Amino acid sequence: MVSKKPSILQRKVNGAIKPKEQYHEEINNSESEKQKSKVAKKGPRNQKKSIKISEDAYKDLSVLKNMQHVKFDYEIIQLLFDKFYDDMTEEEKRRFTVIRENI
Repeated sequence: MVSKKPSILQRKVNGAIKPKEQYHEEINNSESEKQKSKVAKKGPRNQKKSIKISEDAYKDLSVLKNMQHVKFDYEIIQLLFDKFYDDMTEEEKRRFTVIRENI
């Protein structure tokens, strides 16, 4: 008589490992945890928006990128913002800062 060895599925014992403690799910609805999870889902702040522009504006943007030896669109847009901000009066700069912080 040849004794047949049981397969892996036949040897499996249900509940072979007994838990030391019973699992209790904790429900915590604090406001700060909700906000943290929303931020984590959205990703980095600098990558969360996109804009649509006309073909002419895109061509102008490409020319400016080429002239300034800039690789990415966001870099040339930031340069344009900086130039515009530098040309503002002190009153306009304060107004811009206040509006920007409240958006």
